[in-house]
Amino acid sequence: LILFQKGQTRTPPAFEIFFCFGEEWPDQKPKEKKLITVQVVPVAARLLLEMFSGELSWSADSSPLQISHPDLKDRMVEQFKELHQLWQSQQRLPLVPPPP
Repeated sequence: LILFQKGQTRTPPAFEIFFCFGEEWPDQKPKEKKLITVQVVPVAARLLLEMFSGELSWSADSSPLQISHPDLKDRMVEQFKELHQLWQSQQRLPLVPPPP
């Protein structure tokens, strides 16, 4: 994520986690052909990637399944918004060379 944020790689890091149940995996079959697969998307990882790519579009309604306690999620979203605002303000500051 840091390399992507610095522009040292064009490919954003993968953050999705896939689980397969009831079958051997990995094998020759693509995950779309498996009987039971689960895709887990860590919200924090997705928020950080969107924040660094400038595509912060996440909202509390964008996740179809929520298991976390809503208060915890709300606090985390607020913290990421604050972190994003801080990051944006840091991007606008002129670079000052360190003292000799």
